[in-house]
Amino acid sequence: MAFLPVTQGFLPLVESPRLRMLTVFLFYVAQGIPLGFFYVAIPAYMAKSGASPAQIAAVVGMTSLPWSLKLVNGFIIDRYAYLPMGRRRMWIVGAQSMIVLGCLLGLGLQPGGQDVFVLSCLAFAISLATTFQDVAIDSLAVDIMTEEEQATAGGVMFGAQALGMAGAGAICGFLIQTYGIAAGFAACAIGLAVVLAYGLALRERPGEKLTPWSEGAAHPRNVEIQIDAWLPLLKSSFRAILLPMSLFFVPFLLIRAIPIGGTEAYYPVLTRELTGWTMTDYTGVNAAAKLGSAVFALTIGGWMVAKLGGQRALAILLPMMAALMLVLGLGKPLWSDGGFMALAIWSKEFIGIAIATATIPIAMRLCSPAVAATQFTIYMALANFGRPIGAWLSGATTGGPAPEIFFFLVAAIFSGGAAAIWLVKPATVSAKVQPEAPRGIGTAPAEN
Repeated sequence: MAFLPVTQGFLPLVESPRLRMLTVFLFYVAQGIPLGFFYVAIPAYMAKSGASPAQIAAVVGMTSLPWSLKLVNGFIIDRYAYLPMGRRRMWIVGAQSMIVLGCLLGLGLQPGGQDVFVLSCLAFAISLATTFQDVAIDSLAVDIMTEEEQATAGGVMFGAQALGMAGAGAICGFLIQTYGIAAGFAACAIGLAVVLAYGLALRERPGEKLTPWSEGAAHPRNVEIQIDAWLPLLKSSFRAILLPMSLFFVPFLLIRAIPIGGTEAYYPVLTRELTGWTMTDYTGVNAAAKLGSAVFALTIGGWMVAKLGGQRALAILLPMMAALMLVLGLGKPLWSDGGFMALAIWSKEFIGIAIATATIPIAMRLCSPAVAATQFTIYMALANFGRPIGAWLSGATTGGPAPEIFFFLVAAIFSGGAAAIWLVKPATVSAKVQPEAPRGIGTAPAEN
């Protein structure tokens, strides 16, 4: 089909820096909506309904699981593309549509707070669609953004997703408590549908189709670089991952989200039974903390990591998280104090997002140029695996007479990480340069 200079709709993304940044911002906010719903509002709803920590952990774990497996998404998205709509846009629009449909399904089913099976299925399905949207929008950013824009976009991604989580956690928590679970699902569907409508009006490059049935054609650049061979890429990617310094870094990625997954599963029960908070109290404090940490990531956090360097920042932040967990374990008598618990939630959010921000430059430095994008995707998938690990640890330890064991275990894990990171000089964290991928094969896009 001939290349057509179609002009309807917004400017093509390649022609508008502001539109590129707005697109990343909006779709990352959209990612945060289901995360805030299933990580904050639903656990609080389940706790209010009498669900056990293990039942809540099951739903949180199913929410997290697709994020731990998303490196597969990158290969699928690279291999199968409808180029007349752009390399990534079909996946962005399609995944966003599935998220909306998942929320509408939840609206129809209206599961109870102890209906663990239905909630787990909805959490997994909606999260799976969200991970496809995440990988696709990250791939789009790599395809069309300049290096300077990508550096700025990193902070936007963390902050926008946290804003979406904070908003969804607070708004949906209030709606569920006031009007029921259907109101929460409806609010999510409406917010996500607005972003979907925006995505339907975009083009990546001039002349592409807005929809499969509209006028347009594949851009010559996309036709030229479309990837169709996987075996050499897979071999190079895993060879790079198995380098000694890469293997040393992997445990730090795995532990990164353990405190987040564990507290998401246990805090709704702890604050209801011991602190005396209502569901709205908990979701409100959590949402405010996430909002504050989002602003922190967009401003001071990114600047701090840039000044210190990723490894030096981790050498400071890992002991801080270990100390926070130790204080929480020793401070069990203070769990009934609302001020103490609010401070604990805020501290965990700020330290957690700073640790996440600090791991990004290390992961980038370890990536081999020939397979940097695929290797980075694997690192980020490993980082997400900490959330279900934390949820499992919480479910296994907090249901008995000594729930503080969970905090002591996490403190020990982060203390070990802090000791290990001090043993390696920052200059040693780098990867050997791998040969360039054969011409015509290329590498997958960077995802985070």
